[in-house]
Amino acid sequence: MPAPVPRISIVTPCLNGSQFIEEAIQSVLDQDYPNVEHIIVDGGSTDGTLELLKKYSHLRVISEPDQGLYDALNKGVRMSTGYIIGHLNCDDVYAQRTFGQVCRTFMDSPAIEAVCGGVEVFEPGDYGATRVIARYVRPVDLELSFENVTTGPAMTNSRFFRKSVYEKIGLYEARFRIAADRAFLIRAALAGIQSIGIQTVWYHYRAHAGSLTFSRRSPHRLRTLNEFLEIAEAHIPIDGGIDAIEPFCREWHARTTAEAVLRALRERKYPLALSYAKRGRAYKPSWPVTFMAVLLRRIATGRSH
Repeated sequence: MPAPVPRISIVTPCLNGSQFIEEAIQSVLDQDYPNVEHIIVDGGSTDGTLELLKKYSHLRVISEPDQGLYDALNKGVRMSTGYIIGHLNCDDVYAQRTFGQVCRTFMDSPAIEAVCGGVEVFEPGDYGATRVIARYVRPVDLELSFENVTTGPAMTNSRFFRKSVYEKIGLYEARFRIAADRAFLIRAALAGIQSIGIQTVWYHYRAHAGSLTFSRRSPHRLRTLNEFLEIAEAHIPIDGGIDAIEPFCREWHARTTAEAVLRALRERKYPLALSYAKRGRAYKPSWPVTFMAVLLRRIATGRSH
């Protein structure tokens, strides 16, 4: 009789996700893994999501008002009974044969506390096709490094953690409605959580009009930038102390204020643009250099499309 494999708990936060959630559920069902717990934490959907979920008797579903995405994730992590925990957005999907690789990596490396696979970001194309708009599979992309958790690709949903990691560093800070994953990963990096990367695409992010993070034109973008700045500033000591992640947070802060200035200018909010510029300069005297680099990169990117 084969030895039992450790349980993997997948937590999916959801609010009015009827358009895509069945694809997410099916991507879990399609895995090559026999011991999976899928928890759906619904915030009180009114679009038929709950009726769809009733079709899947294996799901553990909780539906009640919450304080946003990360409050929902925290509820799911607390409910979970698995040894390994992953997060799946209701509009995304896992690649096939992901969970088997996750388990083997953990079992082969007992000291490892987290594993990260590759990511593809896709968007709908013509006639039902999809188009990949970004791909992250390089070893440097997969690291739980100070650079990746600030200015790099965080790739939170392609990371799987032993449940003990949450017991060690805590859950998500729900006061951050969009960027709590960055704050969590910063804590993980500072705590020295041991992570390994697997250069295979495990997770497919869907970019669409309702995405919280993938569109720079998203109505949520300015809130995202403000949360980035608050998190970065918390790791830039003002009392002469030393924080190992400080240089990375200063660079993240500079790039974020530069983007915020450009967005405010585009919206003709000139006093707001000036306030962001002053905020950037306060934390990095050479901020104008960063601003010009971000501006030129934006112009070059615009010309290439």
